[in-house]
Amino acid sequence: MHQWVDHTAELELRIEAASERAVFDEALEALRELLSERTEPGASGPPASFEIAASAPDRATLLAEWLSELVYLVETEGFLSERAERLELIGDALDATVSGRRSNPSHLIKAVTYHRLAMEEQGGTWRATLVLDV
Repeated sequence: MHQWVDHTAELELRIEAASERAVFDEALEALRELLSERTEPGASGPPASFEIAASAPDRATLLAEWLSELVYLVETEGFLSERAERLELIGDALDATVSGRRSNPSHLIKAVTYHRLAMEEQGGTWRATLVLDV
């Protein structure tokens, strides 16, 4: 489950998931949903896939890096990710293959910030918060 919270010039994403991996999947889904809503209907292009590798000192920062890489693909490749075909969380690193479509997605997001960034497990539920500069 994910929820968007509007603020002036930023969007806050709150995620709840059953596992650490599911937080990363839900973040991809939230981004796909957000950008799809702002992309012209019928603007979907050919399928594509990309490899993503990232590392960070902790899981919250790794989650921010994950979204930053996905946003970078939107900006540079016109790529709207639809799913993680493979996503491995190993130590302080992430290695993934994402699939989706090239299109003309909205360039809504300027950056994934570290403001209010959090990711933790409580009572068997993983919760994360990220803020996007829009």
